[in-house]
Amino acid sequence: MAFSFRTIDVTRDLSTCIDFRKDSFRVSFGSEKGFNLGEYVKLLTERTVQFPWGYVMVEENGDTVGQMEIFTRDHEERLIGFVSLYYLVPSIRGQGKGAQLSDYAEHCFRNQGVTEYHLRVSPANLRAVRFYQKCGLIKLQEEGSDHTVWRMGKKLI
Repeated sequence: MAFSFRTIDVTRDLSTCIDFRKDSFRVSFGSEKGFNLGEYVKLLTERTVQFPWGYVMVEENGDTVGQMEIFTRDHEERLIGFVSLYYLVPSIRGQGKGAQLSDYAEHCFRNQGVTEYHLRVSPANLRAVRFYQKCGLIKLQEEGSDHTVWRMGKKLI
C-alpha cells in the first residue's frame, strides 16, 4: 500500500512527533542524549509553516506510521535539500517501504529546484547507512557534534 503524506499539525501531532524523534535518537545514538525538547518544539513549529511540503506525517490505511522532516538550505553557497528525519515505526521497518520516503523527498526537492540533497546519519546505525546507500547516497565527510555522524549526499539528475 502506498503511503500518504500530510503536513504536520503541531497541535494534533506534537506528542507523536516527540515520541518518533526520541526513538530516532535511541536507534541512532543508543540514548536520547542530545535531544533538546524545547529546541525541537520551536524548530518543528517554525518549519511546519516554512516547509509544509517537507514536515509531514506518513500514513498508511489511515494510521500514522512515520514522519519526515525535509527542507532546503544554503550549503557552501548553493541551495540544497536536507533530510533531517526519515522515520518509520518499528513494525514496518525492513519491509522495503522506506523507498517511498526517499521518492517523496526527491520529488519535493526537484519541485524546489535543488539538484542535490544531504543528510546526516550515525555510522553505528548500519540499517540506515545501508538504506541510504541503496538509495544512491554516498558518504561525503565525517562530522562531529554531540555525536559522530556522516554527511551523505546525492545528486539529483
